[in-house]
Amino acid sequence: MDKEKYSFLHPTGIETFAFTFSADAMQWLHGTTTDDDGRETGNFTLFGDLLARMALADGTAKGFHRPLMLSVGQAQYSEEQLSIQWNMGRKRIRRLLDGLERLELIDTCRSRVASVMTFPCLLQWKVKDGKVICNPFIHKQRERIEPL
Repeated sequence: MDKEKYSFLHPTGIETFAFTFSADAMQWLHGTTTDDDGRETGNFTLFGDLLARMALADGTAKGFHRPLMLSVGQAQYSEEQLSIQWNMGRKRIRRLLDGLERLELIDTCRSRVASVMTFPCLLQWKVKDGKVICNPFIHKQRERIEPL
């Protein structure tokens, strides 16, 4: 994995995660995606890069022309930035994100001003001080699991 190209798989300060994945999502996560130069990257790495953008505290997103106020569990993203970082065209990025939505790995809300992503497959996470944070953006129909 190219550390300069991708974030380091998950937000810093997280000790453990609890996810729920469908069989199709697990199959995708174990696959690879080829960039515009023919290099393969593990799909788990791509998902981890998106997850690393998640806000762990309420506040303003950084690194954007028009930063948004984010809640815990949200991530602001730019298809243009992902296109550059992942070396894929914007249409391809859009198709990839749409596919992740169909697999229920992410939910997106796109606007002309900014785009926000949440992770409905992420049930909760534990920070290094032992506090468990339940994801406020999980799908309602999914069962909750006991805290980590």
